[in-house]
Amino acid sequence: MKKLSGRVVSVVAVLATVALVLVLVRPAIFERGERTIDSTSIGGEFNDIAQLATEEYVYSSVGKFDDEGLRLLNVRVPFTGKNFLVSYEGKVTAGIKDAGQITVDVDDAAQTFTVRLPRAEVLDSTWTEGSSEVWDQTMNPINQIKVEDVTEFVDSRREAEKQKAVDDGLLDRAQASAEELVRSHAKALIRGTSMEDYEVKVESAT
Repeated sequence: MKKLSGRVVSVVAVLATVALVLVLVRPAIFERGERTIDSTSIGGEFNDIAQLATEEYVYSSVGKFDDEGLRLLNVRVPFTGKNFLVSYEGKVTAGIKDAGQITVDVDDAAQTFTVRLPRAEVLDSTWTEGSSEVWDQTMNPINQIKVEDVTEFVDSRREAEKQKAVDDGLLDRAQASAEELVRSHAKALIRGTSMEDYEVKVESAT
């Protein structure tokens, strides 16, 4: 029985060696199988939106994913870690999330036309399609890079870039742009009407 097992192992090893030699010497013998990408829709619906985007933050960055892997007695075990380096571009958009919350108050006695705006919010944070490029990644058969690793990296970087945009004043700029945009539209709206001489005021929620 042991001899038979040994022969089987030997045969498998020989076949694997022959296959490797053929790949190196006569690569034309082997052909890649067909690659198929498919999807199935499991649901979809239309939703009304009334967003008013007034400012965007465009960025170009490099991010790194690093998983140390296993540690033994506080010492990193070789060949158990994984990492990759990615450059990417994207943008963070801000403005009025629901334009339906914008209200208008006309005071004929005071001759004022007042528009009230909600506070600006981050509307979206996206990567530019096709902009990402992998510069360095480990090829570790023990702890391979998985789809979940890439997804986690993308989500974390997208959130980090959004926070950086907010810290750099994105929302304040979006609010100011919204006020100026609404003011110019309000003046155009009442031009040529009985309210043409009314004072246009724009107020933002606190």
